[in-house]
Amino acid sequence: MTTKSTRTASKSKAAARKARSGSAKTNPTAAESVVASASINTASGKSVAVIGGGIAGLTAAIKLLKAGFDVTVFEQKDRLGGNTSSTLVDGVEHDVYPHMFCDWYDNFWDLFENDLGLDRSAHFEPRAGVKMLAEGATEYQTLLNPTSLDAIFKNLKSGSLPPAEMFLTGYSMVDLAGHPFDREGNAQLERQSVNGFLYSSSTTTEEVAELENYMLEVIWSASSERTSAATYQDFIRHTLSFPDGAPFAHMLKNSLNDGLIAPIVNLITSLGGAIKTSTEVTAVRLLNDKPKVSWRAAGSNSRGSTGTFDQVIIAVPGAPLTDLVMGGASNLAGDRLIDREPSLSQVRRLTSVPIPVIDLYLKRKLPGFPPENIGLTKAKYGLSVVDIAQLWPAAQFGGKTALVIAASDGESLPGHDFADQSWYMLQELIKFYPDIDIGREWGDPNCDVDWAKTHARSNADYALFLNEVGGWDWRPEAAYPATLPNIAFAGDLCRSNVDMATVEGAVESGVIAAEAVQRFDAAANNGKVRGQPIKLVKHLTYGNSALRAAKIALMPFAYAAKAWTLVGPGSPDAQPGLQNLGNVLQAEHLGLLPLQYINDWWTTAYWFWQSTLTGNQGGATTGPANHDDDDFIDLGAALLMVAGEFASYASEQCSGQPRPSSTSRQGESLGAAANMVRQAGKMAAGFFQDRALPEDDDISPRKRRWRVKR
Repeated sequence: MTTKSTRTASKSKAAARKARSGSAKTNPTAAESVVASASINTASGKSVAVIGGGIAGLTAAIKLLKAGFDVTVFEQKDRLGGNTSSTLVDGVEHDVYPHMFCDWYDNFWDLFENDLGLDRSAHFEPRAGVKMLAEGATEYQTLLNPTSLDAIFKNLKSGSLPPAEMFLTGYSMVDLAGHPFDREGNAQLERQSVNGFLYSSSTTTEEVAELENYMLEVIWSASSERTSAATYQDFIRHTLSFPDGAPFAHMLKNSLNDGLIAPIVNLITSLGGAIKTSTEVTAVRLLNDKPKVSWRAAGSNSRGSTGTFDQVIIAVPGAPLTDLVMGGASNLAGDRLIDREPSLSQVRRLTSVPIPVIDLYLKRKLPGFPPENIGLTKAKYGLSVVDIAQLWPAAQFGGKTALVIAASDGESLPGHDFADQSWYMLQELIKFYPDIDIGREWGDPNCDVDWAKTHARSNADYALFLNEVGGWDWRPEAAYPATLPNIAFAGDLCRSNVDMATVEGAVESGVIAAEAVQRFDAAANNGKVRGQPIKLVKHLTYGNSALRAAKIALMPFAYAAKAWTLVGPGSPDAQPGLQNLGNVLQAEHLGLLPLQYINDWWTTAYWFWQSTLTGNQGGATTGPANHDDDDFIDLGAALLMVAGEFASYASEQCSGQPRPSSTSRQGESLGAAANMVRQAGKMAAGFFQDRALPEDDDISPRKRRWRVKR
């Protein structure tokens, strides 16, 4: 595994630079050493090669092994997990990336809870939201997952933006979630960035656009001008869960290797799967419609080995995927994948970016440091921070602080030498935490940093897929039955309804690829399905009608909030008594707002009725490309649930008054009414959901609180 090694205090500055730019020698566990030498079975009639040991390939391997296939996983690095892996350096685990596992990751939770048999509450800690810290500030601002009225009101008062603009930020997400993109038709005008979409809105302000861009950079390492609006729409649609009360995400209480990948390795080996780490697959060809795979030890120039498998799943990032579809060496027998499916030539266009990360171990505990993920407002390089000492087993840290610092905008780091870049990251960090003494240079022993445990890496070998504008057209499907029999593709760069590069997108792609392999196998065996049918856990999201109805309901308040930002006390052009109203009207186009409101209302109303009458409730990826992977909450169910939330909130406010007389009785009555309305909403949501499902759907996915069990 190519990484950036640990710096120690005893190293000179030159030695420290060499260590930070070199390869850290990792220590594979005993289990990894065993599986690396496992034998490969290619002649069983049910053999599957999974190329790539990231979370997508591992998910596919587990699903296929449980269905009765013989599976071999090939991984180029010496550890499994890909972007969800850890590096072991001098006995200390260092995650490649700090991951947040969102509550709506239904297929990931199905893998963790049902396949691995692990308890979420025992291994994960919920996070209601994130913290924000401005340079020079002494108090954090909190942004909560807006799954309840209470959370929404707290966000409005958080101080991140004035209340009017915080409202407009939330409204912009509802607006984008229900927008009628038509990406399936590859229309040029639909290739729009998030920033372009915000610019086209009449209610967006510069501050709203900045906050949206900041959230994209910190969480997904993509600026709003580069991120596809249709992709971000898919993410928002899955995230919106009001009223639910669910946390925004969950954080693993251990390293990725110990808490996630090691249990997966144990399960694969217990099911009879073979794992070949430190093994590079050099070519995949089709010979008489059978996949022929060539591999060798990673880093060697040997000829290696060749085997013919019944099925192959390719689950690797963009650059190695390009090499494999192009066919490898020219003297190999069989057809190249690119010859069978020319559209795969577009994968070379796909973009990935690495996020530099520093695990900063301190010699002391920072007092008052919050456990939540922290975004450093307007920090250079898009820095974010989390204290893993408050998350991982306490015995590993001895009561001291250990910060994971990620530079989401790593491309803006000065220079090409990562040794200098990592020092720039620390210098930016202490602008927000000036009480941390980082010394005069990397490795300075006279400071707060425990350099023996501190670890920095550029992650050049672990780049994250970037959801750029237009990228949907270049991304591979899970399978091409007509042209590439017995070949499937997985990874977060593959098309799915999750779309945004996330752990859930990778896991879902692995399930879809395993489904494709099972279909290929059944076709070769007279339609007989091997094992239990592999099924995707469907997400439950709001449909187009509900989202567009929400926009129409919020629209008057949004335009009023936009007007307030133009003429209110906090507006740039406001004068005492609105003396400068003429300049405001001319410069900010306040007079156009009524006309824009009318146009926006009629346009949204048209699309609302279009979705209601036609029953089209999906987003930009509805159709064959996403295998209809969502269940939708219809408008009637959504109205009942929202009404229940309002009644419940009113009940809580009334019963919380200090006077116990009529107010408390009113609160009790409202509480009873709220429960009745919520129950009706649950029943309606379950009714509409169950109607869309086949009768034999007996999966037991992770469900939201109001999601009816099947």
